[in-house]
Amino acid sequence: MQVQSIKIADITVPEGRLRDIDPEWAQALAGMFAEVGHKTPIDVAATETGFELVAGGHRLAAARLCKWKTIEARVLEPTGAHRAEELRLHEVLENLARKDFTALERCEALAELKRIYEALHPETKHGGDRKSQATKNKAENQEPIFGFCQNAAQSTGLSLSAVKLAVQIFEGLSRESRERLKGTALAQKQSELKALAALDAGLQKTVLDLIFVEPPQAGSTAEALMLIDGKRPPSPTDRLFRTVSDSLIKLPRASRSAVFRQHKAEILALAKRENWFDA
Repeated sequence: MQVQSIKIADITVPEGRLRDIDPEWAQALAGMFAEVGHKTPIDVAATETGFELVAGGHRLAAARLCKWKTIEARVLEPTGAHRAEELRLHEVLENLARKDFTALERCEALAELKRIYEALHPETKHGGDRKSQATKNKAENQEPIFGFCQNAAQSTGLSLSAVKLAVQIFEGLSRESRERLKGTALAQKQSELKALAALDAGLQKTVLDLIFVEPPQAGSTAEALMLIDGKRPPSPTDRLFRTVSDSLIKLPRASRSAVFRQHKAEILALAKRENWFDA
């Protein structure tokens, strides 16, 4: 792979990039570049009029903030008939190797990896020719996604189950939900994304309305569903009490009794205030 210094003005950024540019991170990188220079080349592909960015959007944005005229770049040379898919595959894998992905971004990247895999291997999209695969493992035949998951696991270092779950989550989320989740705390929590993806699109919207309204009416998908069912979700004090209770129950009986005797007044006052005895 050839590395060369190319003019930044000759680089175009295609639409539909996997990751949006975070202005704050680009500014931080620009500060680093001003101090120590640019250590990792970006990846581009040659076009008829110049170069197209493949990977390294934040590095390119930082170089532009530094007002550099040129930047070091690896010039990719896809040779297959599926040029667009090969370049997109390179972008996805380069991003998946990063450690700062949110759970939502990882799900999106793996779903995009599945799309690319099916484009490059169309026979796998519908499970292929069953007769010609008669000698293969039955599990593979019954699960067309197995080939993709195995390939993705080898490429990313993730387990087969992790890859499959991530794709299921992304495909289960509506387009509107994906957009609303970007940049939020929920985008960091795969367990929340999984719970939300299990709902239909209309219910996803209702849940997110309850979570994102100001002030928030629910702190999680589970709490939002309780509100929708007419139930009272646990208060912060309830959650704290359950956490403490779970910890206490793991102690020997004598230790539990000692803790209760020592904090009996506080525990009873809290229970009365929160109506635990009436719940």
